[in-house]
Amino acid sequence: MNTVKEFLASRTKPLITTSQDTSVDEAVTIMTTDEIHSLIVMKDDQMIGIFTDRDYVHKIVANKRDPSGLKVGDVMTREVTTVSPDTTIQACVALMSEGKFRHLPVEDAGKVIGMISMTDVMKIMIDFHDQDIETYF
Repeated sequence: MNTVKEFLASRTKPLITTSQDTSVDEAVTIMTTDEIHSLIVMKDDQMIGIFTDRDYVHKIVANKRDPSGLKVGDVMTREVTTVSPDTTIQACVALMSEGKFRHLPVEDAGKVIGMISMTDVMKIMIDFHDQDIETYF
């Protein structure tokens, strides 16, 4: 698996999104229930940000803010780095490492079509390593 497109083709879970008006409590419940660490924030079919577990920790918990009155739009990350389906997995690793983030939305023709995370990249690398070892022996 060399490209994001190949990764997305193997994906079985749908992309989960939210709106800026969703309460932080509800967003965290969605992420916990679906065992994910981020939600793409959409408005009128356009991505306007991303809300991650790190946003929650750094912008709410670390600042001792009460999340009960907050909306996703209050704490989401607005400037989001994206990749195209043709981006290599290796390029994703470099972007995540340089930017110090763990999620990359995938855009094609201006539409968000998926997400690749550091966890996904690690699984891909482990699977590749395991296959490489099996081929060697």
